Amino acid sequence: MKRYLFILVLSLMTVISFPINNSFAATEPLSEEIFQWVQATPRSSYYFNKDAMTYEIGADGIADTNILIVPTVRLFDNMQIQDVIMKRQWRNLSTYRFDELSGVAEYLRINIKDKTVEYTECVYLDQGYNSLYVNYERPTQNMNTMSVKDVDYNFYQAILDYEKEHRKELLTKIIDQVKPEDLKAAGITLTKEQKKNMKENKKQRR
Repeated sequence: MKRYLFILVLSLMTVISFPINNSFAATEPLSEEIFQWVQATPRSSYYFNKDAMTYEIGADGIADTNILIVPTVRLFDNMQIQDVIMKRQWRNLSTYRFDELSGVAEYLRINIKDKTVEYTECVYLDQGYNSLYVNYERPTQNMNTMSVKDVDYNFYQAILDYEKEHRKELLTKIIDQVKPEDLKAAGITLTKEQKKNMKENKKQRR
């Protein structure tokens, strides 16, 4: 998962252009080319990293196209930031540098078929989108038992809708690590060169 933390931080350091509500604490908006804005509540604005979205790669080097890995970001307004700080103070947790808090980065592992969402890593971000090196945990969510009006449900569903619409594009990015049957199901036809590369990669993984 550290790989995805690196991807997210690297992405956040690229050219910035995505508009956000001025009431949010981050000093710069997020890149529209990398992040997909989904929704805003009175306290938070929700984004997912469409550029780093991918499928889980197993120990055998093959992609599990039912498991989606998605880095996400939630940006906070000043009231939400104060709420986070107060709750940490009540629990006697460190608030060092939390005056620089802008939001959180959360890394989702989504089972597309079962519609379950696992939070594999959650970190607080400063106003420059750097990690505050303070982690927290969130429980696994089951979309089947959530209200369709739930803010988190709508966020997860937006991610799944994006994956469905861009599945061919996502698979093409990792084409050498995808099973032929999964490529065929997505309507992807391999060239002779791609077939040759896949065979060579398969030999190397053995």
